[in-house]
Amino acid sequence: MPIYEYEPDDRECLMCEGRIEVIQGIEEDPLKYCPWCGLEVVRVISRASFKMARPSGADRAAQKGLTTWKRAEKGKWEKVAGPGADMIVSSEEDFKAVEEEKKPKKVIDLDA
Repeated sequence: MPIYEYEPDDRECLMCEGRIEVIQGIEEDPLKYCPWCGLEVVRVISRASFKMARPSGADRAAQKGLTTWKRAEKGKWEKVAGPGADMIVSSEEDFKAVEEEKKPKKVIDLDA
């Protein structure tokens, strides 16, 4: 449902601070009175914004030749879509290498 903007017809409203926004259906008649202060209002033409989304996901990536993986459990990845092996399983050496990379390379003593 679109958001329509309204403003007072012939005077400024101190309660609504100029314009108000109201969610209404396209088929609904425009408001005649402000739902908050009761002054007569007119619908104003405002900037429209919308987003056109393209479908995305694993199948679309596979169409482009890419493989999408999801983590099944620690050290195991299953293929969702695309070319390649059905599963990747890490070895114990892989886990050790990752842990070594996480350790700081050099410790700097800021008090010295």
